[in-house]
Amino acid sequence: MATGCQSDGGSLELMPSVRCHLDGFEVPLTDGMRSLVIAVALEGDGLSRRALQVRMWPDLETCGAAKRLRQMLWRVKRETGDRLLIATSDCVRLAENVSVDLHAAERRAREVVNGTPTATDPAEWFFLGEELLSGWPDESVWEARDRWNRLRLLALERLAEQALKAGDCPTAIELASLAVSVDEFNEVPHRVMAAAYLARGDLAGAWRVFTRFQQLLRREMGLEPSAAFRALIGRKAATRSA
Repeated sequence: MATGCQSDGGSLELMPSVRCHLDGFEVPLTDGMRSLVIAVALEGDGLSRRALQVRMWPDLETCGAAKRLRQMLWRVKRETGDRLLIATSDCVRLAENVSVDLHAAERRAREVVNGTPTATDPAEWFFLGEELLSGWPDESVWEARDRWNRLRLLALERLAEQALKAGDCPTAIELASLAVSVDEFNEVPHRVMAAAYLARGDLAGAWRVFTRFQQLLRREMGLEPSAAFRALIGRKAATRSA
């Protein structure tokens, strides 16, 4: 998710992958530097040196991990000065003027979930389809990725429902599709998508959504769609699918 370059600071993108801009220029980072920056960025208040050492080099003894951290911090400082990371004797944090796209995205997603969005056009929320650190193999990001997925799924569901209620069926379908890409086993976005097709008079489209979801549940979980979803499609359609 592009946050834009800042002439008096920097921006760090974590969605869908890592990119760093400082004073309007992209800064190349090695994989090791990325790992360090990611670990710090995912914690809003930074991390203690000890926590960073354990997270990045869990198999090393304390002295060896501390040496590795000092070396990595020196490399980051060589490339970015004090514009990206601030390291004290106790902790490491992002520099004050560095924005992180994930943090901004989480704030906006919570606005939707809490019912206080600042933007009224659902099309402005398609950034919720962005995955956090796509393909990044480090286990330390899994928890943050799961947290972001849960939050954006709730926001996408809410926005899709609002678009459907407003009669904007194409946007409802697109937002619901994004939600399905986050969690294909969640029934809500499938049901919203089918309802949007029905609102457009496209029974075949709604039927395809229902049957794909039904087949997925049967194959992977041995379950059936809810009674509410079956009722939405209609008794006849549900009977034909048995």
